[in-house]
Amino acid sequence: MYRKIMKRKISTYLIISVFAWCLSCSVQAPEVKVTGEKSALENQVIGTYEQIEEDTWMVASVRSTGQKQEKKVSPEQKRILEAMKNRQFNKDDIDELKRDGAIGESMRGFLEIRPHERLNSDPVYSKRVTDLIAEENRDRETVMNRIAESSTNASKEEVYSIMARYNFEKAEPGTWIQLDSGEWVKKK
Repeated sequence: MYRKIMKRKISTYLIISVFAWCLSCSVQAPEVKVTGEKSALENQVIGTYEQIEEDTWMVASVRSTGQKQEKKVSPEQKRILEAMKNRQFNKDDIDELKRDGAIGESMRGFLEIRPHERLNSDPVYSKRVTDLIAEENRDRETVMNRIAESSTNASKEEVYSIMARYNFEKAEPGTWIQLDSGEWVKKK
């Protein structure tokens, strides 16, 4: 009788164990959290921007090697290419001003002047900062508007926002960036 009870307990234990094991082995979809992934719209906007950059280098390399240009550049393309070349020309100066803390990347995709004592005490420095920001923002606006026009899915505001995030990602640590809340912080 003791054996029957023990067999029944063991059998019950085995059945419960197997049942519990089967439950734990059931197929469950893993929880997936996507972080750092870009949306299709962001990929489209960034892809268009990178294509414009590539086109700038292609035109520059054709001109510098003295090759005959096979394709004529429209006035609109020329304006975009000039804006991109101008941005490349000013990049070192812009990066220096970012390191100085005199300018930062705004949440709209443009540069903004940050409070800085040298701006008040050095009129030459202040004019340089103001002129460079105006030039850079004009060129950014030209490029971003072109991206918005060529993109069938993105509004101007969406392009500006995507390009702001792109600029944040590309900025060096220590650069002032403006959060969506409007607060300014230094990039870590």
